[in-house]
Amino acid sequence: MAEVQRSQAAFEFCHNPHAGSLLQGLQELRSDSLLTDVVLCVSGKEIPCHRNVLAACSEYFRAMFCNRHRESREHKVTIHEVSPGALQLLVDYAYTSKVTITEDNAVKLLEGANFFRILPVHDACETFISNNLSAKDCLQMMQTGNMLSCPDLEKKARLCVLKEFGTVRETPEFHSLTKDQLSTIISSDDLNASEEVVYAAVMTWINHDTRKRKRYMKELMELVRFPFMDKQYFSENVETNEAVRKSCHDVMAEARRCQHFPGEVQSPRTLPRHASGLREAVVIFGGRDRTEPGEDMRMTYSAEPTSSSWKDITHPESLCGVRNVAVLGTSDIIMCMGRDVWLYQLELDSWSKLAPMKLLRYTYMYSLVVLYGKVYAIGGLHIFCKAQKSVEVYNRRQNMWTEGVPLPQSKYSHACSVLDGSIYVMGGVDDNFEPTPTMYRFSPGDSQWQSMRDMPDAGRNSSASAVLNGSIYTSVGSQIFCFTPGKN
Repeated sequence: MAEVQRSQAAFEFCHNPHAGSLLQGLQELRSDSLLTDVVLCVSGKEIPCHRNVLAACSEYFRAMFCNRHRESREHKVTIHEVSPGALQLLVDYAYTSKVTITEDNAVKLLEGANFFRILPVHDACETFISNNLSAKDCLQMMQTGNMLSCPDLEKKARLCVLKEFGTVRETPEFHSLTKDQLSTIISSDDLNASEEVVYAAVMTWINHDTRKRKRYMKELMELVRFPFMDKQYFSENVETNEAVRKSCHDVMAEARRCQHFPGEVQSPRTLPRHASGLREAVVIFGGRDRTEPGEDMRMTYSAEPTSSSWKDITHPESLCGVRNVAVLGTSDIIMCMGRDVWLYQLELDSWSKLAPMKLLRYTYMYSLVVLYGKVYAIGGLHIFCKAQKSVEVYNRRQNMWTEGVPLPQSKYSHACSVLDGSIYVMGGVDDNFEPTPTMYRFSPGDSQWQSMRDMPDAGRNSSASAVLNGSIYTSVGSQIFCFTPGKN
């Protein structure tokens, strides 16, 4: 008779509370000192434990007990790096999966969890501290985050330092900052403080240990944005400080120039911090509409560089195809078309017509720059197609154009930039309608233009130039040349 085979059914049983019950059982064994095989000793306190529990919970203890280290054979293991309270809490966590984090123990717990590589507690402490930052402890927490490789904590603490700098600078921890740490803070565009507060904070830090820190005066003062400082405060508190005057002569000179001729100086100190409420903007005038070839664009737009949207601003109907534009001060724009001269005031969104130039020049053939509050119209092509040496200078207070020192050479379609109190004219086309590589420099008070080293290539036009980090960059056709004063 054939034997009937029965299929064997399988049933996988899972007792979900088992993990919790196991932890509870281990905790009871520890409480009764049963089967414990190691004692952790810290500052005279002894904590009996099970090696396998510690090794399962901590990467540090796993490495210690599972790799034939001396401690793996010893009954007592001394811990020096963690406080008694933190060690007790971390051992309790290993047996219970629970730990109470408070303002009093959070940092010690974070340090202990970081040392023993108990990541869940480490992350929980980091989150707790990040969510409870204040002006009184954010500086300390920023340093703690850096020391313990907690990037999120360090970042949030730094933001708190920047936001609450006025209070932070009065804490004891502020005096203990290194020079590099202080530099990082006061150089930030996100620093929420007036320049008066920044200056006072730097002086407080230096005076805390003048003998060692006075050598950092110049380096730190270069990070204070004096152009945005109240003029009276600057006069009464900065210029009267002999130590600042002696070590920061160039910075002081720049600040005075910015006060008298706002908008003309370009340096890291002339960029407004976000808290100032000031913003840089890109403004576009004229040009050609690519959808309507040959048609001048009449629309004018403005936008902050960080914004994705553009905003219309008013414009006179007669100003189309404008090519000659310069910034006068911090927010006023002067532009020329033919002999006509217009002033646009951005804050008022209004236009006004100024005194006309003496010489009628083709709009796009000459250059327009501002130096020490005066506008210079340089060179160009006369309506009778004759290249010009002429330089006209506009005085806003008098609303008048006067003859300036003429160029040594007639030229048009040249590039022009202002750098360190001098005007530089580069390349262009001469009166024989030939490209010229010549370069000239002029400073107010000079009786003539100074010849500089020629550009490497004349090209056909040197239509644009810009200043960046103390050098002039000039486009010649498809090439870009860089000129640095002093190196010629």
